[in-house]
Amino acid sequence: MHGKIEGIVSSFIPSHMRRQVRELFASTIILNFAMAMVTIFEPIFLFLFFSEKFNITTSLSYVLIFYLAVYIPYLFCVSFGAGFAKKFGYEYGITLGTIFAALFYFALFAMNTSVWFILPAVIIDILWKIFYWPAYHANFAKFSVDGEQGREIGNMVVFEALVYVIGPIIGGLVVKFMGFKALFILSAIIMILSNVPMLLTKEKEISGTFSYKDAFKRLFAKKNLKRTISILGYGEELIVLVIWPIFMFVVVKDFLELGVITAIATFITTAMFLYIGKLADKSNPNYVLRFGAVLYFFGWIFRIFAKGIWGVFAIDTYSRITKQSVAVPMLAQIYKKARHTSVMEGVVYFEMALVVGKIIAIVLSLILIMIFGASWNAIFILGGLMSLLYIFFKI
Repeated sequence: MHGKIEGIVSSFIPSHMRRQVRELFASTIILNFAMAMVTIFEPIFLFLFFSEKFNITTSLSYVLIFYLAVYIPYLFCVSFGAGFAKKFGYEYGITLGTIFAALFYFALFAMNTSVWFILPAVIIDILWKIFYWPAYHANFAKFSVDGEQGREIGNMVVFEALVYVIGPIIGGLVVKFMGFKALFILSAIIMILSNVPMLLTKEKEISGTFSYKDAFKRLFAKKNLKRTISILGYGEELIVLVIWPIFMFVVVKDFLELGVITAIATFITTAMFLYIGKLADKSNPNYVLRFGAVLYFFGWIFRIFAKGIWGVFAIDTYSRITKQSVAVPMLAQIYKKARHTSVMEGVVYFEMALVVGKIIAIVLSLILIMIFGASWNAIFILGGLMSLLYIFFKI
């Protein structure tokens, strides 16, 4: 019996994980602990900031414009981050990205002293994305093991989920009793420390150049059209990360309670991530992805009926589970494809298509606000419609 249980447990765990991925795991866990403390409160901080400085009725639009100002330049500059990672190494790209991530939260706090710090905050946010994400995706794609990508991603998501159980509670406590300044400083320090595991061993030299022009050709290539459209579905993630936290805050009205809700929802969904990762390796990942996309779509529809703290909690939990049934098999296939073709070209194509989706989501949300006012339901329906694009994904 003991051996049988051990065999079942081991089937959920990747057994051939390379050193580079283990280091990335450790670094990502530390970074995500910092992000877990602050991510859900970042759009809320911006919402409250613009409400105070300008007008409560237009503050949601200002928040979206802030992120639009980040993602449009990022789309055109992500190739430069890819070129840096290819020339100097993935780990150095990740390290530089996390340093800019830490500086971004210092810039956010500085916005309280002067609205002129909005511009530095936008620029630094762009820089951390430029250097971090191409290097992160390329590192995972390059060193993940064939046949285990789903479980490696699933296990990564589980460990991230565990820190997202603790992080939001700590973040809520810090904001409630010490304010945003303390939260941003603490998060920034932990982000810097996340680089330690990546720099313990020397990375092998990575040579080659990256073509800026070819990156855009791949994005708009006819042969990639169906896959590009499906990745545009990630525009809904912008709504999840920006609009949904603000909505939850408006409903809950307490930083600590908001942190607790997020933590409990994450804890409940954690075990499902392991199963989804295993399923993505053993079953047809496209079937898993499409079925998950349909279930995830209903999560967006359910948000329309969210009332009170328990309604928000139930919907947040359901949406987290169903989103991972889409994200895990999709990323596993993208990493596998990139590994067997050109790593950096594959991951930059994915990142650029993802960013275009987020830009579209922001623009459409702003249009909906102009038509319907700050209508949560209209934006949630938009998120649901964009999530259906995942169904068309195929490598």
